[in-house]
Amino acid sequence: MTSSVKSLDSEPGFAPTLEYLPLIASYAFQTARSCFQFISWPIRSALSYSGLVLFWPFAFISSAFLYILAPFIVFLEVLFDIFLLTPYNLVVYLVDAVYPLYVFCGVACITGVVIGVVARWIVLGIIEIVQIDVVEEQPKRLVAPLKEEVKWEED
Repeated sequence: MTSSVKSLDSEPGFAPTLEYLPLIASYAFQTARSCFQFISWPIRSALSYSGLVLFWPFAFISSAFLYILAPFIVFLEVLFDIFLLTPYNLVVYLVDAVYPLYVFCGVACITGVVIGVVARWIVLGIIEIVQIDVVEEQPKRLVAPLKEEVKWEED
């Protein structure tokens, strides 16, 4: 007789999914680029010679322009790394590190709610079975005497 018990370690969490997000985005970008190259191939091949003749000044100017802008491009890459990639990697690491605690606290809360609801049902069932009749006592009212009934004693 075999039992099929799932281990908690076998279930994937949220953090491993975040780790694959840049890889998925990269594959999506490469696929889109490949599709664009495949679709634009006939146009590029038809215009290759005329494009070479017409656009070589543009290629020369753009390469010189990119050479001049290289320090700014490197600076922007460093800023991108500091302000986007590093916080992203930090969040992925923290989510991966805190995931077991998150699962433990979630299970503890759900267990507490279930035990509380079941205990309430049991107590209500016992009260309904026993039917304890509680007679409420009328509170004694304190009534102040009327002014006429008050007798003043004189010295």
